Amino acid sequence: MTGKERREQLLDIGRRLFAERGFEGTSIEEIAAQAGVSKPVVYEHFGGKEGLYAVVVDREVERLTTITMTLLDGNQSRPKFEAAAVTLLRYIEDNADGFRILVRDSSPGGGPG
Repeated sequence: MTGKERREQLLDIGRRLFAERGFEGTSIEEIAAQAGVSKPVVYEHFGGKEGLYAVVVDREVERLTTITMTLLDGNQSRPKFEAAAVTLLRYIEDNADGFRILVRDSSPGGGPG
């Protein structure tokens, strides 16, 4: 497996585990074990659990932002709102793990982000 393939594998496993268990409930040991690698491999790619989590969250925010921004073209506000609502629901349905990551570990009213 190339370094790029390994990184993607670790991101996929991390994304799934963070969605299932949250940041605190997920360990580097478990991520490494599911990838069939040692813990130092995960540290080599991401520097630790925080680094892996940051990349996972950044990707989800980028995915959602890209989907949303494509809807903002045009002048009609009601059709835009309706399209945005439907698109958000599709995102949630198609990316359930990613959506859980975005909302699970965020605290309501916890400031920006």
